[in-house]
Amino acid sequence: MKVKTAAVIATNRENCLKEFLRAWAPPPWDETIVIEDGPNRSMDVSVVGQSRVHHYAWADIEGTLEVADPTAFSRRDAAIKMYGFWVAMRLGVDVIIALDDDCLPAGPPEHFVSEHLSALAPRLRWVPSIDERPTRGLPYFDRGAIPGAVANMGLWCGVADYDAVQALALRRAARSLDSYDPPAGNRLMHPQNYWPWCAMNIAFKREITPLMYMPKMGDGSPYSRFDDIWCGVILQRCCRHLALSLAVGEPHIRHVRASDPMINLEREAPGIRANEDFWKIIEATPLATRHSTPLACVEAVSAHLKLAGEDRTAAHNTKLADYAAAEGGRLHSWCQMFRSAGWA
Repeated sequence: MKVKTAAVIATNRENCLKEFLRAWAPPPWDETIVIEDGPNRSMDVSVVGQSRVHHYAWADIEGTLEVADPTAFSRRDAAIKMYGFWVAMRLGVDVIIALDDDCLPAGPPEHFVSEHLSALAPRLRWVPSIDERPTRGLPYFDRGAIPGAVANMGLWCGVADYDAVQALALRRAARSLDSYDPPAGNRLMHPQNYWPWCAMNIAFKREITPLMYMPKMGDGSPYSRFDDIWCGVILQRCCRHLALSLAVGEPHIRHVRASDPMINLEREAPGIRANEDFWKIIEATPLATRHSTPLACVEAVSAHLKLAGEDRTAAHNTKLADYAAAEGGRLHSWCQMFRSAGWA
């Protein structure tokens, strides 16, 4: 059966969006969802070779009856792409892809989606112990099989996913910021580890869409640019409980970075301290046997965030405690959208 795919792109830069749409034409996915981070649709999304482009802005989010709380969606931050995840799910796609507007093909565009789908496909249970080499003891015939990942994070050629502090330090040391060459291959990540989840180049199966909640950033939030990192913490905590795998590696994109590290530093600074503690709050979420679905797990995270904030679990960081309590409510609204759509 053909797998239906959609790509979600959030943007407030029309020049970047135009270059993106031209570089990915014709698109290797079935539907393109552009979330314009502004009050109304003002960008021209018509590009030769592009079709089936769905275009949304703040007014569309506010006018959607299915949205329980429009204020739960970020503004002035890449986290607004979360609305695109909801749209893609409602379009009935099987796999949802997210790309930043400064991420261009690193190879033939037609191979991009197939490589993401390969990362989500079943895998061999037996694997070599060193660098894909046929080490002693590897079965020659039946190596078994295990389920594939439910989400895959592709990597980036050119500019790696540095935070502002690292980018400025590398620049000061006169080291190149645009020569990162990621390793080939794709691997399943160990469920007991946390690792930085970057949403510049991801793909995930529709059944885990409730887990793809991006905490509110930008306008009305004390934090910015930690949306995908904290989304990844929630995703990884819940997938560990559900025994679902996550993967990292290919496919690669070419990241040209359109943002300014100094501006990023101003935006990231409040969240650097909070990032030391946010994951601990999520890690402490009590998950039981009854939390047997992605939606049930993220509902438990919602309740725990609210309690953690109200109980001042993060009292040494009162800003984070207040934020956690508010996030509990916003995450609950996100969950209600799925409940209303018939998810269990």
